[in-house]
Amino acid sequence: MNNTTHHRRAFLTACLSAAALLMSPIAHAQAQYPDKNVSFVVPFAPGGSTDILGRMIAQHYFKESGATTIVENTPGAGGNIGAAKVARSKADGHTLEIGAMSTHAMNGSLYTSLSFDPMQDFVPVAMLAQAINVIAVKPSFPAQNFKELIEYVRANPGKVNYSSGGIGTHNHLTLALLAEQAGLEMVHVPYKGGGPAVTALLQGEVDMFAGGASLLLRHAQAGTVRLIAVTESTSSDLVPGVPSASDVVPGFVVTNWYGVFAPKDLDPSLVETINAEINRIVALPEVATRLKTMGMIPLPVKPVELRQMLQQDYELWSKTITSLSIANN
Repeated sequence: MNNTTHHRRAFLTACLSAAALLMSPIAHAQAQYPDKNVSFVVPFAPGGSTDILGRMIAQHYFKESGATTIVENTPGAGGNIGAAKVARSKADGHTLEIGAMSTHAMNGSLYTSLSFDPMQDFVPVAMLAQAINVIAVKPSFPAQNFKELIEYVRANPGKVNYSSGGIGTHNHLTLALLAEQAGLEMVHVPYKGGGPAVTALLQGEVDMFAGGASLLLRHAQAGTVRLIAVTESTSSDLVPGVPSASDVVPGFVVTNWYGVFAPKDLDPSLVETINAEINRIVALPEVATRLKTMGMIPLPVKPVELRQMLQQDYELWSKTITSLSIANN
């Protein structure tokens, strides 16, 4: 056997050995995802909608892998502290943010100094659910429908007020945008959180509130508030008989959704893998039923579609926040 033949055989033997190693159980396990515990960072306090969604998804997330999914609440600064933690994490899919549209589409314009870019430092991976957003009034409010509400506010500038969970919250910006688009003059009364803002409406301290149907459905059923419009482009079966505000104020559409975000450098193939898993989970009957009771609907989309939706929301709120001169430190 000459030297050339010997070298060729040695080379083939080395290749076959490498291939065998790649096919071994150890190498196969290393290539799988997840191959260690996954952390779902929820950038809000326990008990809220984002936290509930994160825990619901964690129960089903890649269960067959044997890895544990841990929900880690990291609240503060409108979601920015938890989001910053994810932005600084290793982009391997084992640290993900269970976040809200507001954290990424609003906070970049709302907060004057951030240690991260809410749009550029993340990849939107999957949508968890869309929350049906409604406008509610106290039972004694003179308008019986949304058209009458607009007419009444126009006829009484500065006399109608609304509550929110604080300056720059989704509650605040929804009705601030309505006032801008419909040419209304209303008084904003901020509270420390959505709960107190709803309580203010129930007690008649304010006339109006805009927020998730999950906050208001039981009160509407008890007759202590009236749901007068939804802010999506069409009505929803979750709140039957409540029309879209855009029927009266064309172009006024406000959505609210929750999603999974990852550090920006996550491998695209892994983004697709996680997206498919999240979409599978939200389609489970028990999850879909739970979402309905929360005033939410599953809306599975591909990552590229979610990126487009986020970009549209970012442009809307960036323009709105700038024009209204709203900012937090």
